[in-house]
Amino acid sequence: MPKTFPCKIVTPSQEAFSGEATYVSFPAWDGQYGMQRGLAPLLSTLAPGSLRIDAEEGGSRWYLIEGGFAHVDGDGLTLVTEGAIPAEQLHLEEAEAALAEANARVTSGVKDREIVERDQRIAMAKVALAKTAASTGRAV
Repeated sequence: MPKTFPCKIVTPSQEAFSGEATYVSFPAWDGQYGMQRGLAPLLSTLAPGSLRIDAEEGGSRWYLIEGGFAHVDGDGLTLVTEGAIPAEQLHLEEAEAALAEANARVTSGVKDREIVERDQRIAMAKVALAKTAASTGRAV
């Protein structure tokens, strides 16, 4: 029996990833989920954060995702997200500038505050993933 399962990352503008995975770790609204072949059906809201896809031949691919939905069924895992950026495309200086900009927009309005807090979570995840990529000298 194969150890892999199909995995897709889909954004409004493109399919960011499509391939076989042995393990996927993704941020959900209630914590980090891990998936291997044979997981029960699932529909969950994604949170902004780091997504890891492990390949059968070894190694991992990392993405920054910006929320959305995860769907697990007999056909594998599909992640529908507002944005997915491969770790190797992140730059620490740009990530830190995005975080500083999001922090500067702090507001007292409830609706605006939710948007700012979401932007802050995305920027913090981007900084963390960019730091990891920079410290290893390669994509994580």
